[in-house]
Amino acid sequence: MKKLLTLTLLLLSLLATGQYHISGVVKDSKTKQPLPFATILPVNGPGDITDTEGIFNLSSKQAFTEISFSYVGYRSRKITVSPSEKYITVFLDPQNQQLKEVIVVAKENPALAIIRKVIANKDKNDIEKALASFEYKAYNKLVVTADPDSISGKVDSVFVVKDTKKSFLKLDSTNYQFKKEIDKHHLYISEKVSDIRFKRGKNKKEVILASRMAGFKNPVYEILGLNIENFSFYEESYSLLGHNYINPLAGNALKNYSYKILDTVHTSGIPAYMIYFKAKKIKETAGLEGVLYINSQSYALEKGIAELKGMLNVKAVQNFKYLPDHNIWFPDETTLTIRKGYNKENIDLFGLKVQISESPQNDTIVNTRRNDPSDVSYMRSNTSNFDISINKPVKVLNSAAVIEVDENAANRDENFWNKYRTDSITQRGLDAYKTIDSIFEKEKVEEKLNIARSVIRGYYPLHYFDLSLSQLVNFNNYEGFRLGFGGITNTRFSRTLRLEGYTAYGIKDRAFKYHFSSFIRLNKQNNTWIGMGYTNDLREAALLNFVFEDTSFSLINPRNLNIAQFINYKLFDISLEHDIFPNLEAKLKLEHGNYDPQFNYQFTGTGTDYHSYDLSTATFGLQWTPFSKYMNTPGGKSTVKKGYPNITAQLTKSFDKLLKGDLDFIQFNFKVYHVIRAFNKSSTSFLIQGGVTTGDIPISHLYNAYPNYTFRNPWLKRVNFSGTNAFETMGFNEFLSDRYISLQVRHNFDRFQLGNKFKPALSLVTRFAIGDIKNPERQGQIAFRKMNKGYYESGFVLNHLFKGFGLASFYRYGSYSNPKFTDNLAVKLTYVLSLGF
Repeated sequence: MKKLLTLTLLLLSLLATGQYHISGVVKDSKTKQPLPFATILPVNGPGDITDTEGIFNLSSKQAFTEISFSYVGYRSRKITVSPSEKYITVFLDPQNQQLKEVIVVAKENPALAIIRKVIANKDKNDIEKALASFEYKAYNKLVVTADPDSISGKVDSVFVVKDTKKSFLKLDSTNYQFKKEIDKHHLYISEKVSDIRFKRGKNKKEVILASRMAGFKNPVYEILGLNIENFSFYEESYSLLGHNYINPLAGNALKNYSYKILDTVHTSGIPAYMIYFKAKKIKETAGLEGVLYINSQSYALEKGIAELKGMLNVKAVQNFKYLPDHNIWFPDETTLTIRKGYNKENIDLFGLKVQISESPQNDTIVNTRRNDPSDVSYMRSNTSNFDISINKPVKVLNSAAVIEVDENAANRDENFWNKYRTDSITQRGLDAYKTIDSIFEKEKVEEKLNIARSVIRGYYPLHYFDLSLSQLVNFNNYEGFRLGFGGITNTRFSRTLRLEGYTAYGIKDRAFKYHFSSFIRLNKQNNTWIGMGYTNDLREAALLNFVFEDTSFSLINPRNLNIAQFINYKLFDISLEHDIFPNLEAKLKLEHGNYDPQFNYQFTGTGTDYHSYDLSTATFGLQWTPFSKYMNTPGGKSTVKKGYPNITAQLTKSFDKLLKGDLDFIQFNFKVYHVIRAFNKSSTSFLIQGGVTTGDIPISHLYNAYPNYTFRNPWLKRVNFSGTNAFETMGFNEFLSDRYISLQVRHNFDRFQLGNKFKPALSLVTRFAIGDIKNPERQGQIAFRKMNKGYYESGFVLNHLFKGFGLASFYRYGSYSNPKFTDNLAVKLTYVLSLGF
């Protein structure tokens, strides 16, 4: 969902600018070369530095009157500017000058000694480590805009050149129309007021008190959860636009960055070092660079600037202010600006590699304009912090829910907004709301976004009811084509009552299957639901099951194509769902019903043989994601950040004398999934799962280790689709266990270029499983093997070879390898569904 919103809304959302602007360039007076990272200090506004081309852009709520310019090795200069000046060129005279404040270590870059001291003092200066608690309010305004004076409003003349002669072709009013619109209103605007709370030992929590997004009646909660400005220079990784970079102040930063002292400044009465940093490794995507302002006494960060310079130019600025009562530099303001870039490097944006392709220029066509709207438009997000309270009692409930949206956040009036705005909204801002609201309503943007949001979850919204897309068409060996219809009620129907169900028909087995359930919400804060339902459907024999089902959407499950052994189950259930914490979910489920294997099978019980059997079971499950973060909204809980590991455990007890249950057993199942992500975009995942069952255990509650191989002949018939986390060389129901454990390790490399058209992704996979069964003779009329010697397979997966399709190959080895080479080899097709975002 984040990727979709990145493409549809992030390009519509970032922030506010002041009323007054001035830009320019700083150059050497003798060589006329630009001076990168020169210091600029207006007398009545926030300071800045020039970029690598010596260019600067300043914004302020007040008109600029005097601006000071300084650069190490050059004479400082103060100039007077008038409100009408929009662009200036400043020349500085070189001089011999030494930085007295900088302690030079022999034969070493002096900047490194300073950075080491900053790293050593991080615990004293990082507010989340130095303070017991804090709370503050934050006002955020986001706009997409342009300075009306930055573009000419003249109608452009377009000429065609032929034989060195220029002749008139047409008039182009693009700039004229753009200036006309930008004079009236911003291209986009949104605002947010939050209460930020922190208590040592818990996550920092944001309570969104008010939210207003142009064009939307209700906030787009996924955008609220993006936290595009949620960066900190004191953490080990620096997150910018959803992508993690090694922080320039991380413990291993000196291995990954180059540093250089630029200047010393006196913004707080105490000298501060200006230190430039830049990533050492050159990659295909833009690396992080910027400037750190380091207090020369406490080695605290007074200001941090981080930039990505590629096809997009991204600049993040974090300002701190000194609080003498607590001897701490506290974050005061953060700003993120995105403009068109002029370098070829790509930019990583919320998991996407942004590439901007330029149309080939036609040298025979010329025009009179100097720039176009894309050259002058920019997005900016600015957050101001106020009402800061430090080391006072703070309540942080359910800190795993790092964002909580107030019920009335979308309905605040102007009196509320005016109370919290740190920057008054201009007429251009007010008109932007009116214009965009009208355009979005006409184009039904909010409705289309809601449809896209539902489709990603696997549903299509039909007013009060969301149609389940995964129920429409399926296929397996037993049913053939399975046609169905089903879905779930949405929050338009009710926020406290949920109804869901489906019906399906198998063409091959000529039988209907169906399910219906209803749930009532008992507590919103803890996401507590109680419900009941009835199901008549099929389930794969000996499949490891969890009450916490994977709800990720897939149009097809390729492994289903090969499953032939199913059990028909008819169950009545009562369930209770409750979040002990947002990242610790609990579920209790009571079930009673009949299990009927749809294949030759007989279980030898205590004195009785069963083909079908009745079970009365109670299942209690826990799912813990200790490092995941969540957002509570009026519509329910959603995931802001998916963390690992993901741990699931459940205990099932079957009662043989309750409601005429036939069998008595106890089963414990578990699953641990963990992912380690590297900064080079590779990742390694680990999946450990298994279970143990004791008592009278029928085939429905045994374990088949999740196989996905058929021993068909000729061998080419064995080439089919790969499953997710399946043993690709293990035959269906080749092994059965009443206790087993499996380990899967998968390393995913970043996608690489293969020729001009292909960009596949390579993964290396190895799997191991071991299991046993105490009384195999009780499982009658079916053939299977024990797995007590350990099962091994390894292979590779090459996804995205052609239009979502890929290739995988695995080899079986160890104690259960087969005599024939081809019986150990599995070649599979893979398919990754891409929705284009």
